[in-house]
Amino acid sequence: MRLSIQQSRDLLEEYGVFANSVCDRCGLILGPVRYTRKDDSGEWCSRNCRDGADAHEPKTCRHCKAKLPEGKRRGAAFCDDACRKAAKRQSGLLQSSQTDKLSRTKPSIYAGLSSGKEAVGISGHPDARRGRKEGFEGATERGISSRGAF
Repeated sequence: MRLSIQQSRDLLEEYGVFANSVCDRCGLILGPVRYTRKDDSGEWCSRNCRDGADAHEPKTCRHCKAKLPEGKRRGAAFCDDACRKAAKRQSGLLQSSQTDKLSRTKPSIYAGLSSGKEAVGISGHPDARRGRKEGFEGATERGISSRGAF
């Protein structure tokens, strides 16, 4: 933040220091080194004041704080995929699984295998959940065998 001429003179008279700007966040007097952003009018005293709690040292991994290997791009935040995934796990912002609700109209193909579907078969046919033995006994009574008709 820019100081007015009167504020600069007051600082000079009271403390013996001439300053024309202070940090936008904490109000410290800014010396020759200032932290800025492109296309932003603000001026800050440190990277922490400018970026807040998410600030990390440039060219270091956000997760393990190690120096980034050569060949990484300029804005890289993590040294490898393992650190990126570990940081995501630690943040607790994992997305919930969508497999609980695959479809609103069709049941899951595994719905017939669950314990709640004993009364109705997989295809909705009442004999579909009957055992093989019962099915073949009923078939032999009707004159049908697994090898063909009698």
